[in-house]
Amino acid sequence: MLLFGLTAFGQGVNYGLKISKNFSHFYGNYVATAEEEIRVTLDPKFSSRFSGGGFVRYYVTQRFSIQTELLYTTRGVRFNEDVEIRNREMQISGGLMMKYIEVPVLFRFGTWLPKPEPPQYHPPGYTYHAFTGFSVGYHATTRFSGDLSGDLFGVDFNEPFSGRVEDQFNDTDVSLIIGAGIEYGRLSKFTFDIRYIVSLLDIGTDPAFSGDIRHGAISASIGVLF
Repeated sequence: MLLFGLTAFGQGVNYGLKISKNFSHFYGNYVATAEEEIRVTLDPKFSSRFSGGGFVRYYVTQRFSIQTELLYTTRGVRFNEDVEIRNREMQISGGLMMKYIEVPVLFRFGTWLPKPEPPQYHPPGYTYHAFTGFSVGYHATTRFSGDLSGDLFGVDFNEPFSGRVEDQFNDTDVSLIIGAGIEYGRLSKFTFDIRYIVSLLDIGTDPAFSGDIRHGAISASIGVLF
């Protein structure tokens, strides 16, 4: 997450922008049904995605702050495995790309640096923080794409596929967030944090899903505050 912001510690409010590197996955199996005799069960694997947006941080005290974010987030999973279609062994390589508009609300606890008092010079230093909170996301679109290959009735088969499947997922997602980070500087700060995000609700609506489907993601961040 790259953070750009204008910070005024003494005024109690920070503003900024950020981008994040997400490593997302599913809890549960993804089941795709094209026809009654075609039922494909896939084991989701981690996928690397990005997110970005802005935030407002309000300091309640020197050690406790509330941070609200507005993010455009991409999540998804990869599939790379053998499947059986009409009693024929095939191979599928592809994945889901899911796009969300999210509003996380974080409760941050951390260390702090004393406010500099001229004419003395106070060198920059490190501060550490931990946070927890929740996120409400609006599901915009989802695309399922990849390649299907194998021996189909004695003929070599290799065909790319792509299609929108957002109707198989809920319009909203509510997630729990926990994480920690470090910042370096005083008025201008470099920052790094890492968070884990997990859905609290089943995100799937298609009756073909076997059990609950939930998001899980690890998000790594670097950035700077001004």
